[in-house]
Amino acid sequence: MIRKDKEVWGATTLLAEVEIEDGVCTYAFGPMLRKRLYNPTMYARISLSLQNQFRNKHALALYELFVDYLHADNRRGETPCISLPDFRRLMGIPEAMYPEFKKLNKWVIKDPLAEINKVTDLSVTAEHKKEGKNVVAVKFHIRRTLQLPQGDTRQGDLFLESAELPEIVQELIAAGLSRDDALDIWQQGVDYVQAGTKPAPDTFETYLREKINLLKRKRRKVENSTGFLLDAIKKNYANPEFAEEQKAQARKTAARELKTLEAQKDQLKHDHGDALHAHCDALITATPALLEEAAGEVLQKFAMFSGSDTDVPLDTQYRRNISLSTMIDSYLKKRHPEHFQTLLAAQNAELATLDEKIAALKQAA
Repeated sequence: MIRKDKEVWGATTLLAEVEIEDGVCTYAFGPMLRKRLYNPTMYARISLSLQNQFRNKHALALYELFVDYLHADNRRGETPCISLPDFRRLMGIPEAMYPEFKKLNKWVIKDPLAEINKVTDLSVTAEHKKEGKNVVAVKFHIRRTLQLPQGDTRQGDLFLESAELPEIVQELIAAGLSRDDALDIWQQGVDYVQAGTKPAPDTFETYLREKINLLKRKRRKVENSTGFLLDAIKKNYANPEFAEEQKAQARKTAARELKTLEAQKDQLKHDHGDALHAHCDALITATPALLEEAAGEVLQKFAMFSGSDTDVPLDTQYRRNISLSTMIDSYLKKRHPEHFQTLLAAQNAELATLDEKIAALKQAA
C-alpha cells in the first residue's frame, strides 16, 4: 500500500522434498521460499508477549508498521509520508468511518500512539502534512528506547550492562548524571534542548561533550554539579573555551597524522622503487635484447662501468651491481615508456592520494 515492496506474484509448495529414514525426517524448502524465509523484506520479528499488552487494535497494526521501519543499527527510523487514503487502507478504516481528520487522528493515531509509547520500547511521534488548512498525509518518527516503562515486557535486546551503553551515555554517567537521566537525554536527542538553542542533530554528541567540559571547568564553583549539567544541556550554556580546545586538539591530531603520512609516503616511494626494479628485471628476462641495448648505452656513456668483467653475463652484472642496475632501469623507463605506463599510473595515483591527504593536514595543522 505504501509502495515499500514490489508486486511479485508467485506460487510454491511448502516443502520441496521430504524423506524419512530410520526415524530421521529430512526436509527442504524450495529455492524461492528459502530465499524469503532467510531474508524477508516485508516482515519483522515481533514479541508475542509484547503484542499481548495491546488493548487497541489500531495500536497493534501501527506497531507492526513501526517495527518494520525501525533501523537496528541506530535504533531510529521513520515511515514515508503516507497519504490519508493510503493510511486508511493500511489501517482497514473505511471512508465512512471517522470522515473528519479530527476523529481519525484521535482514534487511529493519537490513542494508539499513546498505548505504543506506554507499553513498548518504542517512542513514536506523528507529523502531519498539510495543504492549506487540511491534513493530507501523515508520517511517523520512531525511536527505540533503552528501558521500557513497564518492567518485564520488552521487544528485542535492550542495553542492560553499563559497558553496553552508548559511549556518550557512559560519559554523561561518569560526569555525575543518573543512568535514567543520561538515557533520557540520549533518547530524546536535540528534543531535550529547549527551543531556540537546539544544536544540529548530527552534532549532538559533540554538544553533550561541550557541556561535560563546561562542568569540569565550573565544578568548584557550582554547588549542584548534576543540576548544573542538566541545565547546561537543556539551556545550552556557552562554553567558548571548548571550541578553542577542540581546535588545538585538532591541530595536534593533524600534526601527528601528517608525520605518519609523510613517513608512509617515504616508505611508499621506497616500495615503488623496488616494484619498478622488479618490473625491469621481469622485462629484461622476457626480452634479453632490451638489456643488451640498455647496457651498451650505459657502459658507453659512463666510464665507471667500462672495467666491468666481460666474462660475467650481463644479466648477472645487472643483478649484482646496484649502480649499474639503477642506470639500466632509468634508461629502460625513459626509452621504452610503453612498458611502464600501467605501473607508473598506479604508483602516481597512490602518491597523488597521499599528497592530497598531506596537503589537507598541513592546512589543518
